[in-house]
Amino acid sequence: MERIEFTGGYIIVAAVDAEAEHSPLLTESDHAHLETLTSPTRRAQWATWRHITRSELGAEALLRYNSAGAPLLERAVGEVAYISVSHSAERVAVMFSHTRCGVDIEAIDRNFARVASRYITPEERATAEADFAEGVFEAVVWSAKEAIYKYGNTQGVDFTADLLLVGHDKELCTLQAELYGVPVPDVHYLLLPDNQVLCYLAG
Repeated sequence: MERIEFTGGYIIVAAVDAEAEHSPLLTESDHAHLETLTSPTRRAQWATWRHITRSELGAEALLRYNSAGAPLLERAVGEVAYISVSHSAERVAVMFSHTRCGVDIEAIDRNFARVASRYITPEERATAEADFAEGVFEAVVWSAKEAIYKYGNTQGVDFTADLLLVGHDKELCTLQAELYGVPVPDVHYLLLPDNQVLCYLAG
């Protein structure tokens, strides 16, 4: 388990754990929802992030889902007012923040190339592709745009028309972006040692 600090909050990244569904920290409502999931993979991913959330915020954290299916806190718990959740096949990331936020984690070796034209524009490639190793750029852009999508909390976003990357700071490992023509906070990205990329933003 890894804790990543940022101004205004932190992110917990952990391995997907099939045993998490037996965690004593899960509430009755958590277990009730877990019983609706039939896929062992989905159960493990869901139970892992719920266990992390209960470990950090306790049973009093009231969680619900918005119309896009993203989890929300009904009310702040201490200084945490917002959460964001993501998982790959191997890892789960849960973001806890004072302010609106979005997080995404992806396996870099996932086959992004076959769908890249649906979410990367030629201008975005010209802006940043040369700064990344082969195959990494596509994963970072996908993860960054997924994080922004969660941050924006709106449906029907076109990833090549409404959500655009407009800059890259290689030294700071940040991407600048606009959603519907309005700048969003810088997207931070981390290349994790287990072949995962993590992107997040808050503010």
